[in-house]
Amino acid sequence: GSYAMDDGRYANNGWLQELPDPITKLTWDNAALISPAYAKKLDVQTGDLLRIAINEKSAGGEPVRRELVIAALVSPGHADDSITVPLGYGRKMPEFYELPYAGGALKERPGIAAQSGFNGYLLRTAANPHFAVAGGQGIESVQVKNVGRTYPLSITQEHFSIEGRGLVREATLEGYRANNEFAKKIPGEEELPHPPPSLYTHPPLDAPQQWGMSIDLNVCTGCNACVIACQAENNVPVVGKLQVAHGRIMHWLRIDRYYASKKPYNQDRGEWPENPEIVQQPMPCQHCENAPCETVCPVNATLHSEDGLNVMAYNRCIGTRFCSNNCPFKVRRFNYFDYNQRPVGKRKIAGALSIYEEYFAPLTTKGAPDTIKMQKNPNVTVRMRGVMEKCTFCVQRIEEAKIAAHANKLSGAHSQSKPENA
Repeated sequence: GSYAMDDGRYANNGWLQELPDPITKLTWDNAALISPAYAKKLDVQTGDLLRIAINEKSAGGEPVRRELVIAALVSPGHADDSITVPLGYGRKMPEFYELPYAGGALKERPGIAAQSGFNGYLLRTAANPHFAVAGGQGIESVQVKNVGRTYPLSITQEHFSIEGRGLVREATLEGYRANNEFAKKIPGEEELPHPPPSLYTHPPLDAPQQWGMSIDLNVCTGCNACVIACQAENNVPVVGKLQVAHGRIMHWLRIDRYYASKKPYNQDRGEWPENPEIVQQPMPCQHCENAPCETVCPVNATLHSEDGLNVMAYNRCIGTRFCSNNCPFKVRRFNYFDYNQRPVGKRKIAGALSIYEEYFAPLTTKGAPDTIKMQKNPNVTVRMRGVMEKCTFCVQRIEEAKIAAHANKLSGAHSQSKPENA
């Protein structure tokens, strides 16, 4: 099965449909993974449709042909002359929900998975459940052909990439001990002009105590469990495939995937690393001490707390998005629609461009069903259209711990001052 969908049992879960794959960063779909060399051999690129045909003989000796048309995705490091098809997508069955006013009667509606992905089970048999190899058990030939059409894929890795920058810097333990300042050197910094002398003394603005977060990159595998946990904790909405393709995914925490290769390559010229290593880099809000987002907000909607957090005042935000433009880490998210107030499962009609059934939000006051509202965390504000949001270091949990600590301190003080004969 696939990483998020398993064998298809989670296909109607919007959180998991929109969860980027750890390697491909693909959402809402599966794809035929092929190596760059095999893609060049087939003359296909990411998004081109492939027809995979398996010719075999049944137990009675009759010829059988099984076909699957699926989008291709070029994946560096994949084995040459082979194709990987994740299972669990392409479901056509509706989902059922109970009508509370009809005595428990069940009614069907199109599921979230109705328009997501391709059904890889069309190529699977009991005799060959995992591999289909030409010359294998009952298989005469496997044919792969470019259909000549394309299919839109929503891949999140390309949303915030900054080409030509040293985004990931690695060193061995010995190298770090020899030079522990290596990560602070920015490539190309020596070419920048020197700042002119200034009378300003640049006093330190650091608070005596500041909250921080440490992420051990040596053990991070990019499993995305933290992304789902953050989404559940902070009422982060699902936006749908089309909005993800527009770069409007709302995850506060993303995990970037980078390819590392000893041999130089230029992706702008269509070059890919032959056998790369993969680096996973979690990217929440960094809560900068001198945050560039704070200086450009005209209404002071983003500001610094006394304990070092970069916080948001949602009721002040007027949606200029200056803060997002000035953020060097691109971790701010803007609500283009009322994603949290949407009739789930409805279709958005927008002329010839309405091709997806998704979590889309028309301008409506109806809101979400009560069951969706009950899923929300009551300690976190549900944001609306036109509001910027971002990682808060789960400030609601920090405040909860503060209140509990103060309450315990006060209860301890009262018990100590209580007379012995009381």
